[in-house]
Amino acid sequence: MDGRVLAAIIVALVLLGVLALMVSAWRRRVARDATVGPLPQLPEPRPVPTEVFRLLYVATSKHDQPLERLALPGLGYRSRITLELGPAGVVLDVPGEHETFIPAASIVGIDQTNLTIDRVVEPGGLVRLSWRATEHVTADSTFRVVEQSDRARLMDAVSDLITTMATPVQSDTRPAHTPDTVDAAPTHDDRIRTQNESES
Repeated sequence: MDGRVLAAIIVALVLLGVLALMVSAWRRRVARDATVGPLPQLPEPRPVPTEVFRLLYVATSKHDQPLERLALPGLGYRSRITLELGPAGVVLDVPGEHETFIPAASIVGIDQTNLTIDRVVEPGGLVRLSWRATEHVTADSTFRVVEQSDRARLMDAVSDLITTMATPVQSDTRPAHTPDTVDAAPTHDDRIRTQNESES
């Protein structure tokens, strides 16, 4: 057998072995992250967005652990996506996947970074959205936003949403059936007049 053919066969076998290991590792990770628990369901009717962004979804990792991937349903693969933002929260629409809904109350922060799984860019080149996937798991989803104006608009809109959710709702705490006005305390003259009327 020609030496070049033998070398090509060996290289092909090595590559197949590496690919098999990668597939096996990915399946183990998906099985592990399936125990995280069900993600929030997209409400019906679908929330009406106030802002829509077209951007590149990069990855989702454990909070503050950018190299520890979370293979959550619908967020396993890098792709160009549509991000819808409104009072109800965020909807991530990944082609070929079910939409991922992040309720407004689950969003805990948004900032910029330059590092995540398999991706290193210029400082501040990635937008990182931090959110509670479940009660016990906080995730960081990272996005590549090319246009600086879109990046600022996205961060401002999410920051405003977080502030809105953190602001306590003002309510009337008076007991039920309490009148809007309280009668003024009787004066000295009122008490004397009342006493005279009772004696007569």
